Amino acid sequence: MDQGVDADAYEALVTAAETYRAALVVRLGGEAGLRTGEITRVAPRHLRETEGDADLSILAVPSEDTAGGGETDGAPETEPAPRDRSGIDRETAIPASLAAEMRRYAESADLGESEPFVDVSPRRVQMIVSETAERAAARSDGLVGPDVTPRDLRRTFARRLLADRGVDPHAVREAGGWETMATLDGYLGPLDGEAIASAIAGGRGGSADGPADESAPTALGGFEALADGDDRATPLAAVPDGVTESDRWAEAWVVRGTGDRGRVEIAGAAGVDRETLVDRGVDGDGPWREAVEEEEAISTAGSPATAGRPAVAVPLRYRDVTHGALCVVAGGESSSETVPSVSSVERREIAALGRCLGWAVTAERWRELLHSDAVTEVEFHTGDEGAFLARASATLGCRIELASTVAVDDDASRFYLSVEGARPQALADAVAGASGVSDLRVIETREDGCDVSARVAGGSAVRTLTEHGATVRDATAEDGRVRVVADLPEGADVRPVAEGFRDAFDDARLASKESVARAPRSEDSLREGVADRFTDRQWAALSAAYHGGYFDWPRGSTAEEVADAMDVSSPTFHNHLRKAQRRLLDELFEDGRRARRLDQG
Repeated sequence: MDQGVDADAYEALVTAAETYRAALVVRLGGEAGLRTGEITRVAPRHLRETEGDADLSILAVPSEDTAGGGETDGAPETEPAPRDRSGIDRETAIPASLAAEMRRYAESADLGESEPFVDVSPRRVQMIVSETAERAAARSDGLVGPDVTPRDLRRTFARRLLADRGVDPHAVREAGGWETMATLDGYLGPLDGEAIASAIAGGRGGSADGPADESAPTALGGFEALADGDDRATPLAAVPDGVTESDRWAEAWVVRGTGDRGRVEIAGAAGVDRETLVDRGVDGDGPWREAVEEEEAISTAGSPATAGRPAVAVPLRYRDVTHGALCVVAGGESSSETVPSVSSVERREIAALGRCLGWAVTAERWRELLHSDAVTEVEFHTGDEGAFLARASATLGCRIELASTVAVDDDASRFYLSVEGARPQALADAVAGASGVSDLRVIETREDGCDVSARVAGGSAVRTLTEHGATVRDATAEDGRVRVVADLPEGADVRPVAEGFRDAFDDARLASKESVARAPRSEDSLREGVADRFTDRQWAALSAAYHGGYFDWPRGSTAEEVADAMDVSSPTFHNHLRKAQRRLLDELFEDGRRARRLDQG
């Protein structure tokens, strides 16, 4: 029988997930054994800690009757329906790392205890797995098939536990919700006498993943360096120091491009000095450059840049922006006989650290921008057809102004646009087929134009700058040219931002760069002061409702339409919106009461 995907293919599949939600979907199938419909039902309240093993957590799987929703994995389900145990079908044990990711996602998305982690339809879950598989197939040179389904992930779960780890089949059957052992027979190979004797004596089958301690974290110090937020060092300098605290890694360094494609900058290093790295030719071809170009983790058994030792290089990536690469080199002698090669578990761990570091670099720029007294104002122009606003304004001879952007999920935003000189249908025709642009919605139609919104996942000058840590203040498109004005922290290096912009749009140019002092109480600072009260999801719901015309009379959009545009359910949208409204009113009325008390006192 088909036994799912192997360990390397599964790792490539998880790595190819470009959003938190997509990664959770894959891991809930492959590491929790959930069916498609079950993935859409689990919520924060279904997670709990185990009493004995700190490496595992317990996930309760709610039955279909308690949450609604269909059940399909893209093929007819041959297993009997799940048993209903007072609302909970079963419980399963999941890796503590998966439980931690689920909790972090719940916190970042401001989920209530009963709100599902994956608030989409079962059909959308199938599509997420399919899209991730196609992306993994393209990046892994055929290691992953493009037709992986949620059912394949469940088979991977069964094979990993039964064949690779030798877990008791009874436990696997209960964890996966299979009704009979017959479903699992295909994963259980024949045993010889020695294996049977070992099992009866209480032993466990050997692990295909290598020694038991292989799964122990080896780069924990790097994650701790990010979490500690040491003000004395940037993340690019702090993380290498943290990584080399482990005996497993002798060296770690971060490299970034300088705009000159023949040169790189060593932004941080530990365990080796910069001069030595230069002598080894780290600025030439090597695993770090391949990691950036391929946008994935690259392992090597040894190269001149790593002094012949096993190493892994991973991109520092946030959404569509790659800031550089993190390289780590195994400790020990240079002989391959004395230094273990990099395992798939270690490669996955370092890849996760690279993603976190990429996010931290962008977040640091946003933080500096928020607290700086002055900013570097930059203005970029492009007429590249890949910029969909340029394409539309050229085709229609109209003027398009960006009113606002609202994050929909990790890889897309909703743009709210004011258009002069074009009708909605003409605009829809003009952007049809534009890469990453979809779901154009009409908010208001005027005699000389319209207000619309569109989901944008690529092809946007605005998203390109935002993902580099800039704050876009103004964006307009006219006569086939896009003009974008954005702020960067005072003193920030504009070169990597400009280089990233030119990578996205060939004809892009930096029109101006100027240091600008902030007003003591500007409109932006006032808005930021209020926005500090909201979570990201609350702010997104409030912004989407406002720019979508929900508060107009008559309404430009219903709550259901705004929720659909944000790709969330109507109850979830109402929950975020109501909380945001309450906090906005608290700001108004509580500040008023405080002011009156001060006046009276």
